[in-house]
Amino acid sequence: LAGEHGVTGIADGAEPVAAALVRAGTDEFLDALADRLAVGVSSVVAVLDPGCVVLGGEVGQSGGGDLAARVARRVRRMSPLPTEVRASALGGGAVLRGALLTARDRAQDELFAPPER
Repeated sequence: LAGEHGVTGIADGAEPVAAALVRAGTDEFLDALADRLAVGVSSVVAVLDPGCVVLGGEVGQSGGGDLAARVARRVRRMSPLPTEVRASALGGGAVLRGALLTARDRAQDELFAPPER
């Protein structure tokens, strides 16, 4: 997709390739990317009706609010279900943080739950 829009060879090792491509992308590239992301988001929305979808990872973070807004506009046209689309604010450690919080909650439940009778 990036090559089709003239976005090439940007990676210098300082940031992930996908992030570099999104940052260097033209409006046409970001629109095409938003088109593709919206198809996936709309499919998830149709099945799960989450109310809010967070664009994470390199692409979601690099595209930021601009990419999220582009995806949201397309999702509104594709789905009757009201769905907010946001860019992740937690960075690359969001999944790890969620796993750690889940593990902590389970450990607390096991340690401090009243004994079963």
